[in-house]
Amino acid sequence: MRQDSISGVKDLNLDPLGNCYYLKGADIVKINSRGKELVRYSMKNIGAPSSFDVSNPMRILIFYAEFATIRILDNNLVDQSEIDLRELGLLQPRVMAGAPDQGIWVYDEIPGTLMKIDVRLNKSSFSVDLNQLLGRRPNPTLLLANQEWLILKDTWEIMVFDQFGSKVKSIPFEQEPHLIQLKDNLLMINLKNELITYNLTLNAEAKTAVFCPPGCSKSLLSADKCWYILDQNLYIPQ
Repeated sequence: MRQDSISGVKDLNLDPLGNCYYLKGADIVKINSRGKELVRYSMKNIGAPSSFDVSNPMRILIFYAEFATIRILDNNLVDQSEIDLRELGLLQPRVMAGAPDQGIWVYDEIPGTLMKIDVRLNKSSFSVDLNQLLGRRPNPTLLLANQEWLILKDTWEIMVFDQFGSKVKSIPFEQEPHLIQLKDNLLMINLKNELITYNLTLNAEAKTAVFCPPGCSKSLLSADKCWYILDQNLYIPQ
């Protein structure tokens, strides 16, 4: 089956409406489920973003870790506001994720804590010191959040926290997962060539075949279709 692709892509995310956003160079590009470009965003003066969160398609978050800055965009990728995290006392932020209440979770490397910033830019929640909890300094590369859960990916494990920042589960891995996806109470991860779906509320899991081809740098599922990046090519499901 023919499958269209876009070259030079470093990252991708899917919003709840089925749109895909990908990072190419310093640009964030929004395309629909058929691969048609809708709009793009670029801030070339400060380089490529570290990550971006599209869990709320009306409030897109673009994170620049080096500058400790989060830019907030509307659904047309038009600038709405900017948050300087250092002004809030977060001196070395590593990863961030939007919360459903329009708050933002941030991991700050210096104190080693997860912090939630509310819509008024107040620090509303704190986690325990992860350095103390893990007995080592974590190296987080991904943070996901929804109404109930926080997911923090580290070098050796994926940690699950509740909405108050308390750790409830740890999922170790040996091979780098290319799929980590949180939807409601379900956490999906590919581990050892299997797709494992964890029901975080029931503390149960189920295993199925991996949808996406091996060798991906990142993949995400939308219904029964797989979006994935392989050799910096974004493949659009047909």
